[in-house]
Amino acid sequence: MLKDGKITLALLWSRYEGGTTSVNDLILRLDKERFDAIFIFLSRDRAEKEALSEGGYKVFYLSRSRARNTFRLSIPFKLARILKENHVDILHCHAHKATVYGTVAAALAGTPVVLAHVHGLGRSRNLRRKLINLLLFRKIDRLICVANGVKNDVLSNNWWLPAGKLSVLENSVDYGRFADVSISKADARKLLGVPEDAFVFGTAGRLVPTKGLPYLIEAFSKVRMQRLSAKLVLLGDGPCRAELERQVSGLSCRDSIHFLGYKDGIEQLMRGMDVFVLSSVAEGMPRVILEAMASGLPCICTRVGGIPEIISNESLGVLVPPRDSVALARAMLSAIDESRDERAERVQKARERIRERYSHDVIGHKLGRLYEAAARAAKPDHALSSGTG
Repeated sequence: MLKDGKITLALLWSRYEGGTTSVNDLILRLDKERFDAIFIFLSRDRAEKEALSEGGYKVFYLSRSRARNTFRLSIPFKLARILKENHVDILHCHAHKATVYGTVAAALAGTPVVLAHVHGLGRSRNLRRKLINLLLFRKIDRLICVANGVKNDVLSNNWWLPAGKLSVLENSVDYGRFADVSISKADARKLLGVPEDAFVFGTAGRLVPTKGLPYLIEAFSKVRMQRLSAKLVLLGDGPCRAELERQVSGLSCRDSIHFLGYKDGIEQLMRGMDVFVLSSVAEGMPRVILEAMASGLPCICTRVGGIPEIISNESLGVLVPPRDSVALARAMLSAIDESRDERAERVQKARERIRERYSHDVIGHKLGRLYEAAARAAKPDHALSSGTG
């Protein structure tokens, strides 16, 4: 333990991305009498730095090549210097690139504890990644997975890895931000650009292949043939947008499908939806479902990754097979026909589950216990005194 009795954490990210703000929000909720924290990014994002700096936290950036598979030898040495100068006890790495650099730097700096956070599926399914994992995971004290489905995926692709080295820390949501939105549904509909009397299906996220959006668009086209008031809004952007817009342009319902791009204030936009749909073909534990459920939206999702752990029974939401536009359309039509009382009961149970199991307060407390357990288990020769002389 450090002289002032605190554990010093370093959060290492490859870049600012969707999960960054949520995880960092958990760190900001930790007891400042027990934890200090610094934040390190391999690439620059000024907005994130401003948000963290306002809270009095140190933020560091490490430049690296944009080439996807390029390893720069200078980075571990720069990172090791930061770890030593800030007397870091626990290095918490997020995603693969940060874990590679972080593990090497921690060895150079003598950092007592290294944690690696696994946010999605398929992170070790190719031979190259498995070989890297074989070298790295032996130097990592604990792997943190966002869902049991992710944990099982890691174990099945790394047979030599002991199960006891993995923990599950679910993603979380700022419950109050999504549950207590003051905007009216009519005003939210104006933000979405849809009529007040429409039945609005919505989705949000990057427009990438894993989101299975062609299946959602195909399913919606089937729904629209039977329910003329139906609308579909897609929040987000990404490399698949042009291809998806081409798909939509050939449909008779093209005027009922709206690509809105990235928008701030998703909690207000969700208030204008009737049902949230996630058509992913692969997921870890998608935070957007937690946000939708906290917002009071009925959810229709594919049965992949950690999603069945969130929607564990039919009273919380509807699950359909991935890549099945027929099943998805059937579920969407059922959602339109569901009675107001049935919908209200489902929404209430879903909100209770999110508040009790996935709120920042609940998961933040769990993360604090995980850090303390890792500190206690630190190797005796380190004794959580790195860089303290």
